[in-house]
Amino acid sequence: MIDFLAKIFIKNKDKMEDTKLRLAYGMLCGLVGIGLNLLLFGGKLLAGIISGSIAILADAFNNLADAGSSVVTFIGFKLSGKNQTPIIPLDTAASSTSVV
Repeated sequence: MIDFLAKIFIKNKDKMEDTKLRLAYGMLCGLVGIGLNLLLFGGKLLAGIISGSIAILADAFNNLADAGSSVVTFIGFKLSGKNQTPIIPLDTAASSTSVV
């Protein structure tokens, strides 16, 4: 399924460098996870309310929690795609002198 969705949503995947392609796949998987888990949550919530089953309601909220973890995955991939900030060394002069 991911290969099918990648063909639709990831343009020029043959020309992308490895890190950008990994970022695109990670973000796609995160969004698919969010969408499917929210869909499962809604269906199971409705089924649990109609049937009066606490087990189905509990499973619905489990899917909602899974959607939350997919949000964390998506945010993680989004943040990993940002440019790296330059490393600024601490005051090296103060650390190289010894205090007697």
